[in-house]
Amino acid sequence: MMEISDIREQASDIGVFFPLSYETEALGMKGTLHGHSLANRSVLQMQPVQDADTSGAPTADTIARYQAAVREKQYSIILLEPSVIADNARHQVGDLVLNENTQAAFAELISAIKQAAKDAHGTEPLVVALISHAGHHALYPVSMEHSPSLPTDARILTDDELTAMVIQCGHAAKSAEQAGADGIALNAADRSLFGESLAAFHRDGKFGGDFDDRSRFVRDCYTAMKMLTTDKLFYTIRLTLSDGIPQPDGWGMAFEDSAAPDLYEPALLLKILQTLYGVELVFCTIGIPQINWLLAAEPESDLIRLSRMCTCIAMLDSDLQQQVQLVVPEMPTEDIPFANLASGMIAGEFASFGGFLG
Repeated sequence: MMEISDIREQASDIGVFFPLSYETEALGMKGTLHGHSLANRSVLQMQPVQDADTSGAPTADTIARYQAAVREKQYSIILLEPSVIADNARHQVGDLVLNENTQAAFAELISAIKQAAKDAHGTEPLVVALISHAGHHALYPVSMEHSPSLPTDARILTDDELTAMVIQCGHAAKSAEQAGADGIALNAADRSLFGESLAAFHRDGKFGGDFDDRSRFVRDCYTAMKMLTTDKLFYTIRLTLSDGIPQPDGWGMAFEDSAAPDLYEPALLLKILQTLYGVELVFCTIGIPQINWLLAAEPESDLIRLSRMCTCIAMLDSDLQQQVQLVVPEMPTEDIPFANLASGMIAGEFASFGGFLG
């Protein structure tokens, strides 16, 4: 791993925003979220390893994996790995499915997470369920549109099918609350179906075209979730701020400069979600896994890639940052210490939490 001073000097030489801190004390600051006291600014974002049973329910292996992660380090928030709304929405057979049939197993998982954390650190983290749909990567591929930038032969969903999925999201949120989750996040990232809907410029009907229609699917899902849950549950979102796909096919990208992020629409969506549904926590992402920025043939350096992420998070206007708390996500890299980068973002008041991969 490179020395912090060398990384800072390299960032300065090429003129990129990179608030890497020498210290990591900022991660230890206490905080609050929806009236809950938080022990620190560390968030665990669990990644799927396909150890669910055939119904999509968490197994003993799933529980053991989460227990090991929370015992190793103290976290204030645990974001569960993506849990899809139906069997056919899974990316792989072993992915988690969140519904009334798997609710009891999720209750066991959430209880085990909280107890393991309490035993190890004396505090219970908030647990957030992440509702997802793999879209054109699903076992039964479906899509919002056929985009020239991300070609797929997946079947395009009808408006009626999307409306049915909205209802499924509501029931998934209800199951999560009854299982003991503290919060619900919609996975509008990585070109999941929810994330794909935000860039459905070429889709006809009420779920595509202008911003109001492209954001309708996501907004309707939050409405359904709110209708079927109580005020005890809080709402969050995992959101790609800019996907690196040139317009008119990308999300969070400028029309005037094909290589430049534009956070106007992501910020507008977050303002709407905060106002209507009380969304105060945002798990930020950028780009699309396995697709380099602007579909480049050669991978970018970790410094450029992480700097773009930090820049996009910092680009959200100050008014919005006073209303929501942003989680800067860890990205796989061997050279840059994430704890120091997250601390720099928190100390500079560009983000509120560091999201560690688990």
